[in-house]
Amino acid sequence: MNNVLQKYASAYRNKITNKLFGVVSLHTKEKKKGAMLLSFITGPFTLAPGEFYTDPHSNYWVAIEIARLFTGRGYDVDVINWNDTHFIPKKKYNACIDMQYNLKRLSPYLWPDCIKIMHIVASYPTFQNEAEQKRLDALKERRGRTVSPHRTDPATSDPSVADFIEGYGNKTVRGTYPNVGKDIIPIPIPTMNIYDFPEKKDFAAAREHFLWFGGGGAILKGLDLVVEVFAELPHLQLSIIGPSAYEKEFEEIYAKELQLPNITRYGRPHINERGEHMVGNRDIREVYDQCGSIIFLSASEGGGGATVQSMQAGLFPIVTPNTGIDESAPSIVVKDLSIENIKKVVEDFSNLPPEQVGKLARGSWAFAREHHTKEAFTKAYEDFLDNVVKLP
Repeated sequence: MNNVLQKYASAYRNKITNKLFGVVSLHTKEKKKGAMLLSFITGPFTLAPGEFYTDPHSNYWVAIEIARLFTGRGYDVDVINWNDTHFIPKKKYNACIDMQYNLKRLSPYLWPDCIKIMHIVASYPTFQNEAEQKRLDALKERRGRTVSPHRTDPATSDPSVADFIEGYGNKTVRGTYPNVGKDIIPIPIPTMNIYDFPEKKDFAAAREHFLWFGGGGAILKGLDLVVEVFAELPHLQLSIIGPSAYEKEFEEIYAKELQLPNITRYGRPHINERGEHMVGNRDIREVYDQCGSIIFLSASEGGGGATVQSMQAGLFPIVTPNTGIDESAPSIVVKDLSIENIKKVVEDFSNLPPEQVGKLARGSWAFAREHHTKEAFTKAYEDFLDNVVKLP
């Protein structure tokens, strides 16, 4: 009972300090060595027993886990939001970890000996903004329509101020960053769910059913290309998960295609009160079980979280190099993004023998199970702190 009361008290204290000052404070139970500042997200630390997040994004778990790794090593942790433009550090922090965008602002206020760490979750902002504009220009050329950017990144990410840089993505993603004389230490993006391999899946049917799964920014993430392809392939099915297909300009341009019987839209996934991951009123596993492949042709990502989550469910990825999936992962990597070439890739996959599709699916599932779990993230981050940063 005392433990439950302590959790309630801690959560409501954090709710108050977060509301008033934009900061949540966590205290180590070990022999205190110092303090660290985590510029990430505060929300997960304000949940009382019985409260839960409905958003399944991995950032909520990652924030808690990084804080746990520091409190477990004897450090008090102050948490602010990554986009907080008002918080001024006044304590002596031994380390500061920032989710990419706030470190440059915070740096002048940090103690001279503070270890500054940048946690990258996306491609370099300049690259991403240019990549989105190129996709928008290509759309205008194909369809004669102008669409405003949806994923413009703030130009506040400056890796030169960091002592260490770590984060998600493959060599392509890391290569979008300017050379500041520091290696970017790869950390595997974790998935929130792991599943047994779907042994009973009908791969003869699944090879003809594809999934697009991503966040906002339809054109940046290649949903326009995929919708155009499947509009020309009425014998193949496309399921879409995420908010992109409901963006107003996208809906206007692709109103006809989105009504086709072989294209089905779902909104953003959510977690219900039983902890189940849902899309609308359907368990997301039902959608996974229909599909043989996830097709995600993004121009700029970090770690490709939705793609690796789909791999955990036994879907084989058809991706661009910029999706962020590791080069060693089983996948089909598409570089020619013409409609005709994408169409050929999709048709070729749908014509594979079912047993081959099952074998490919098992390979991608096994890769995700080995490299993209909570345990894999923790192991990599502990190694980073202990052997790269050499945290005291």
